[in-house]
Amino acid sequence: MQKDIHSISYNIGQFLICFIIIGVTIISFPTNGFSYAIVRCIQALELLVFAALLIPHIKLVMKFDKYNVLVNLWWIIYLINTFTHPTEVGITPLFTWMNVALFLLIGKVYWKENMRGSLKCLVVIFSILIYINAILLIMFPEGLWEDPEWIGRGSSIRYLFGNQNQTGLVCFFAITTQCLYTFAYGKGKFNLFMLLVVSLTSVIFLGSMTSAIGIVLLTLYILLHRIFKHPKVWLTVFAILYVAAFMLLIWYGKDIEQVKWATTFIEGTLNKDTTFSKRTVIWEHAVELIKKHPVTGYGIQNVEWNDENLEGSGTHNLWVMFLLSGGMLSCFFFIFIVIYAIRNALSIKHKVTTTIVMALCILLIMSFFEAYTIIYIFLFLQLVYYSACIPSLEQNDLTEKENAELSK
Repeated sequence: MQKDIHSISYNIGQFLICFIIIGVTIISFPTNGFSYAIVRCIQALELLVFAALLIPHIKLVMKFDKYNVLVNLWWIIYLINTFTHPTEVGITPLFTWMNVALFLLIGKVYWKENMRGSLKCLVVIFSILIYINAILLIMFPEGLWEDPEWIGRGSSIRYLFGNQNQTGLVCFFAITTQCLYTFAYGKGKFNLFMLLVVSLTSVIFLGSMTSAIGIVLLTLYILLHRIFKHPKVWLTVFAILYVAAFMLLIWYGKDIEQVKWATTFIEGTLNKDTTFSKRTVIWEHAVELIKKHPVTGYGIQNVEWNDENLEGSGTHNLWVMFLLSGGMLSCFFFIFIVIYAIRNALSIKHKVTTTIVMALCILLIMSFFEAYTIIYIFLFLQLVYYSACIPSLEQNDLTEKENAELSK
């Protein structure tokens, strides 16, 4: 009985920590002095949480594993590269790294010990946020507020999670975490169905085609997941097509109108213009800049720099963002982290590990047209890495039950 009470309080503590991190990093705040002060206070609280979580578990943290070392090393290189280039982003990248480090610490302290409770924490948090967002969309269909200082070429209207694309990312994350929990423990099927319906309705209402396609692909996988029996084969095919698409659309995007089959597919099947809403123009400028500084890039830059040099508020592509801000060094290092996380997941043959890897592939497809919040890219990779713990812990639970029955 005491063990059960301890386990419950254990998960409540983790829930509160995750809620603070997730809330401050995905909920959109108006750009004014009052909201700025609130965000800084929450970030100060995160520092206290980090210290309170780190100090009691310092021995555990000192037992380095390769994944944690790789992620932190990548961030150190990324930050050094940023601060050695002219930039006006301030200390925001440092807080971003702190949030990633907090999730890494949570993984070592909580996830390995109780992946079921940890996954449930994420499911509850993201589900609550998705349903609150749906209610707010009904009440405020024209948006919650408008950013008067926005200089980008996209919409300045803001919703609970910022723009429509970031909303789509949160929806995708909510569906994925619930899918993992349902596949692993057989619970939450109704919530999974509701998240699919509410999320798809929300992103279609907001006009986020990229998110809608991602959610549809994930839905198809959930319905047809039994056919994915050889994930390594699917991954190989995906990697080849993904690289080919990158070279065709981005590296040689300005010449895509001369490729007849490509224009037919884009305009006829996807119902899009060949510039993908001016993205190819942004990518063309980005490629020219990358060619000038291919190794280290230009460091993390603000919206004003992007608007001046790219004719857009951002790169609208994860890989272009890494190449532009961190160069080939950062990009190849990140690819290595992705491969390492996938290999660890697929070391366990289970539908849960296959599911999270396939969901990662879908997220990378979505990231082809958007550069999402980097904290959640790494949180997703952490889910991939630790998904190998879900089947093993599930098997341990079954073993304990069998031993208990034998002892009776």
